[in-house]
Amino acid sequence: MSSRSSSDTIAAIATPPGRGGVGIVRVSGGDAASVLRALVPKWPDDTPAHKLRLSQIRDTNGELIDESLAVYMPSPDSFTGEDVVEFQCHGGPIILRRVLDATLDAGARVAEPGEFTRRAFLNGRLDLTQAEAVADLVNATTESAHKMALEHLHGSLGGEIEELAETLTEAVVLVEAAIDFSHEEHVYQIESDEVGGRIDEVTNRLKRLRDRFDRGRRRREGIRVVILGPTNAGKSTLFNALHGTDRAIVTDVAGTTRDFLEEQLHLGGVAIRLTDTAGLRDTDDRVESLGIQRSRQLGERADLVMWVVDRSQGLTDEDRRDLQKLAEEDDRPTLVVVNKSDLPGELTDQDQQLLANFEHRFDTCLTADPPQGVEAIADALAELGAELTAAEGVLLSRARHLEAVVDALDALTRAREGLDMQMEHELIAIDLRDALDALGTITGRVDTDDILERIFSEFCVGK
Repeated sequence: MSSRSSSDTIAAIATPPGRGGVGIVRVSGGDAASVLRALVPKWPDDTPAHKLRLSQIRDTNGELIDESLAVYMPSPDSFTGEDVVEFQCHGGPIILRRVLDATLDAGARVAEPGEFTRRAFLNGRLDLTQAEAVADLVNATTESAHKMALEHLHGSLGGEIEELAETLTEAVVLVEAAIDFSHEEHVYQIESDEVGGRIDEVTNRLKRLRDRFDRGRRRREGIRVVILGPTNAGKSTLFNALHGTDRAIVTDVAGTTRDFLEEQLHLGGVAIRLTDTAGLRDTDDRVESLGIQRSRQLGERADLVMWVVDRSQGLTDEDRRDLQKLAEEDDRPTLVVVNKSDLPGELTDQDQQLLANFEHRFDTCLTADPPQGVEAIADALAELGAELTAAEGVLLSRARHLEAVVDALDALTRAREGLDMQMEHELIAIDLRDALDALGTITGRVDTDDILERIFSEFCVGK
C-alpha cells in the first residue's frame, strides 16, 4: 500500500473486467458528493440518501456518457464509513472507463487494491477478520468456503477473539492490582487463583482453535489431493478422468510427466486441489529427478494421497516402503487405485496383504471407454472431503491467524509457569500482554503497516 493520503477521494470500477448488463463505478471520500454533482449536474439536493436515481452521467465537458442509476450514501452509513457514491451503469468497458475518467477529472484518484475495504477497517466499520472475509467471500468457489467467509464477515471469528482478549484483559488487571497491593500477603493467593483460571480458560479455547486450523484452511483453500505412484501406472489418466479434460499429456512412454499439474474440482460442495505428479522411480535424468523430488515434497504436504498401482507390474521394494509408510499414518487418508484390471496381475501375496491395509481401495481400468472405477473414486473423494472440512464452531482459516494463536499460547504458557512458580508479578503481566498483543494482530487491535499490506494486497481494485 502506498503512502497516498487516506483523506483522498478514491474511485474505481468495482465490477469484473469485460462486458455485462451492469457495471459499477464506486467513489469514496470527502469529495464524493462534489464528484456526484460534477457528473450529474442536475442531481436534486433533496434526493434521499441511499436511494437509486435514474441520472444522465456526463463528463466534465458536459458530454453524455450514459444514462444510469446513481446513489449517494453519506458518512457514516456506508461500506467505508465515508461519503460514498456509486454509478450503476450499462456494463460496457468503454462506458465504465469513461465514467471512471470523469470521476478522476472531478477530483478523485484511482483506488489501490483493497483500499475501499482498508478504509472500512480504518474507520471502524470492520475488524481485520471481517475485512479478510470480504476477500474470501468474493473468491469463494464452494458452499463450504462461502459459508465460512459469511460467518467471519458477520463477526464470528472476531467476536471469539475479542471475548478471549477481554478475559485476558481481566487477568492483566488482576495481576496489576496484585502488584499495587503486593504488601498484603492474602491478596496474592486470591488473585493467583483468579488469574490462573482465566489463563487456563483462554489457553483451552485457543488450543481448540489451533487444532481445527487445518479444517478451516481446507474450507478456504481447498483440500490438497496429490496423485503419486510409479511411472506409467495411470496417474495422468486418472487426473484427466477426474478433471473431465485432457489436461495432462498421456503416452505409453515412462516418465512423460516431469513436473506437477494442478487443477481444482468441486465435489460435494468442497474444493479439491488435484495434483498430478511425476512418476516415482530411480533415474539418471536430471530433469526427471527434480520432478520426482518435487512429487515427494507435494505428497508430504498433501491432505489426502491417491496412490496409483500398476497391477500388471506389481510393486517394487520402493513402492512397498512408500505404501507401508502411508499405511502407518493415522492423520490423513490414502486412496489406493489399482489400475489396469484388464491385464494379467503381477501383485504378490505380500503385495495384496499390504494393499489390504488401506480402507479405501479401488480396482480400475482407466483406459476403458468410459474409464472404469472413476465414479467410485469421485464419490470417495467427496465423502472424505466432507470429513476433512467438518467442524462445529469458529474456525481459523489463514496462516497469520494460526501464527498469532501459537504466539499467544506460547506467551500464556510462560505466564502460567510464572504464576505457578510465584514469579514477580511484573513478569507475569508482560507475558499476558504479549498474549494480548498476539491476539490483537488477528482483529487489528494491534496493527502495523506490514500486517495491513499483507492483508489488503490480496484484494482486487474496487473492493
